[in-house]
Amino acid sequence: MTDPYLQKDNQIELAEIWRFPVKGFVGERLEEIEAVENSLLPHDRAFALTTGHPLTHEKLAEGWLAKRHFIQLLREERCAEFAFRLTDTGQCLSLYHKGKKMAEAPIEDRASLSKALYDFMPDAFTSQPILSQLAKGGYSDTSAPWITLGGRASLEAFARLTGTETSASRFRLNLILATDTAFIEQGWAGKIIAIGDVHLEIIEPVGRCGAISVNPQTGQRERDYLPEMEQAWGHTDLGMFARICQGGVLRCGDALTIDSLEINR
Repeated sequence: MTDPYLQKDNQIELAEIWRFPVKGFVGERLEEIEAVENSLLPHDRAFALTTGHPLTHEKLAEGWLAKRHFIQLLREERCAEFAFRLTDTGQCLSLYHKGKKMAEAPIEDRASLSKALYDFMPDAFTSQPILSQLAKGGYSDTSAPWITLGGRASLEAFARLTGTETSASRFRLNLILATDTAFIEQGWAGKIIAIGDVHLEIIEPVGRCGAISVNPQTGQRERDYLPEMEQAWGHTDLGMFARICQGGVLRCGDALTIDSLEINR
C-alpha cells in the first residue's frame, strides 16, 4: 500500500546542477545549463587524465575508454583535493588545489595542466599523464551518453546510515532533486520525467563502488560503506542514469513532472 504521506512527484524541484569537466575530479555547480538530446551535459567529463600508462596512450585515438585507463578516486583519493573549472566561454581550463589556482591553459593546449598534476604527485602515475579530450561526447562511466540524477533525501539517508555529512560531491551526480522521500527516484525507471522543458528517460540505478568511501571535503579514505548499504537497503545503488530525450535549458527551481510521452529512441 502506498503511504499517503510520501512525497508526490509534482512537488519535486531541481535543486542543484553539477558538471565535472575532468573525470574523477571535483566538479562545478551551476544555476542553469543547456541540455542537448542524446548527449551528456555540455563539457561534462569532456576530459580525463590518464594514469600515464603507455598502452593507454596508444588507445586514446580509439575514442571512449573505460575508467580503468584514467586517474579516479577509487585508486587515488587525492583527486578530491583538486578541481577543474571552465571559463564561461569554455575555451580555458583552470586547475585548483584546495581552492588555490595552480595552473590555467587553453583547452587546445592542456599539457601544462597534466604536468602540474604530475609534478605535484608523481607517485600517482606510471609516467607523465595526458589530459585527454574526446572529439565527441565525454568519458562518463558508460559509453552511452547518459547523465545522472538523484534525490536529496537519498543523499541524506546515506549520511544518516554512515554518520557522514550530506554531500552531493561524494556521488558526482549531475542533477540533485529536492526530494523528501529517500530513493523515490528508483521508482521512475522506465519512465519519462520532465524538468522544465527538458525530458529525461530514466534508465536504471547507478551502482556504487568504493570511490564513495573518499571524503570529498578532506580527501581522506574512510571505511567501506558498501556493506552497510547492502545490509540496510538490499542494494548499493544511489542515483539514476538518464537519457536526455528532449533538450532545453535546465534551471535550478524547475519543477519535475512524470511525462506521458512515448520514448523516442
